[in-house]
Order: sequence, then structure tokens, then C-alpha cells
Amino acid sequence: MLHMKEVTIDNRIMGYIALFEKLGKVETRECLENEDMILFIVGERRLSDLFKKNPNIISELREKTNKHILVVEYSRDLLTYVRNIFFRFGVKEVEVVWRSGQIDISVSVDQGEIGRAIGKEGRNIKLFREAVQRHFSNVRSLNIKQ
Repeated sequence: MLHMKEVTIDNRIMGYIALFEKLGKVETRECLENEDMILFIVGERRLSDLFKKNPNIISELREKTNKHILVVEYSRDLLTYVRNIFFRFGVKEVEVVWRSGQIDISVSVDQGEIGRAIGKEGRNIKLFREAVQRHFSNVRSLNIKQ
């Protein structure tokens, strides 16, 4: 079930989007950030275009923003979208449980990547949860299986 959540974008996020689109020449579908990371979401089947147009975009963005950069390809399919978000962390399994119209998701990643996927004080998993809930409003929880 696809229900877009209403999102307010501030000037800093607008600046990140402008920078991303200038460097990558690919339209940004979404941009979220926390203290450590900026998460850019591009349209379906747009990720390869991005790296063809600018293979160094990640390092250029990291240099200009002083944050970790994660670029994820959007998918209308919940399972694919979650796999895309956790791709960098070595996704092993995505478990989806439906309970009374709500969805709980548990993701297994490479043992050595659990800490990075969760992030300092849970910041990364919170950011990933928000990215999923913006497009799939019936997702109640998103957690890393430990």
C-alpha cells in the first residue's frame, strides 16, 4: 500500500538536493539526513545512470558536506526498497510480518556491519525507518536483527 507522507523540506535539504543533482545529473526523489549521514533516494533504475555520469559523486558529496553519503534506489516494492537501503551493509534476509494492517520488518545484515547499520545512538536505523515510512505508511517498525 503506497501512501506518501507529507514532508517539509528545509533550505539545508534543498541545498543538498541541488548539490546532488548538479554533481550527479540525476533527479533526487528524496533526501533525509541525521547528524552523521545524508541519504539520497533516486528513482527506480536510476542508480547506474548516476554512477555512469559521475563515478566520484559519493566522495565529492562527502567532501562538500562532511557527512557519510548513502545513495539508494527507490522501489515501489517494499521488500526491494528495504534491500536497497541496506545493500551497503550486506543484506542477508528481510523478514516482513503483517499484524492487523501494520508491518514489522527485521533485517539481517553482515555481522561486521550491524553497528554501522544501526549507527551511533541508533541514528542510522532511525533514518532508514523514516525513509521507509515516508513511502509505506503502514510500516510500524524497522529493526536490525542481532
